[in-house]
Amino acid sequence: MPQSPDSHDLDKLNRWHEGLNSNPSEGFPVCALFLTSGEDRRAHDIFRIYRAAFEELGAGFHDLVIFGQHGLSSTRAALITGWGLSSTQMPSLVLIAVGENGLVLNTTGLPAGALAEGETEEDGGKIPWRIALEAIKRSVEQGSQLSLDRMKGFERTDLPDGTLADMVGIVKIQVEAAGT
Repeated sequence: MPQSPDSHDLDKLNRWHEGLNSNPSEGFPVCALFLTSGEDRRAHDIFRIYRAAFEELGAGFHDLVIFGQHGLSSTRAALITGWGLSSTQMPSLVLIAVGENGLVLNTTGLPAGALAEGETEEDGGKIPWRIALEAIKRSVEQGSQLSLDRMKGFERTDLPDGTLADMVGIVKIQVEAAGT
């Protein structure tokens, strides 16, 4: 019997939290968080593009995670509300980096739904998620600082308190408490 979206995403949240705690700073410049629904095939395809690139760059599981892929879940909802993200920008990609004063979240909307027959995501490189992926690749390959501050199409949210592991831990506690 397949897992429910809530169970699946809570398991993933637990693995993400464990990964962040056991590998707190391995030098990868960003964590990419995808928030989708089960119907967002285009966003799932973009996640796969990121996963292939991140694997090639040596990222760990905790550097790339997706929630809502198998249906809307309480984990996805808790991340949106707990981190002050816009629920109108769903599906979305949230790039999380450490800034001067805490965590910096850069969020962009992703295409919803499924690709139409014969449709592609070709865009000449002007779509925010593609521009960000190229910047991440350059940053890792050159060993340089990643800056997403001037990227068009992203909304910035600052979370001044705690580490990513701390913030994920808070969401985990909220989701587990709501499930009891």
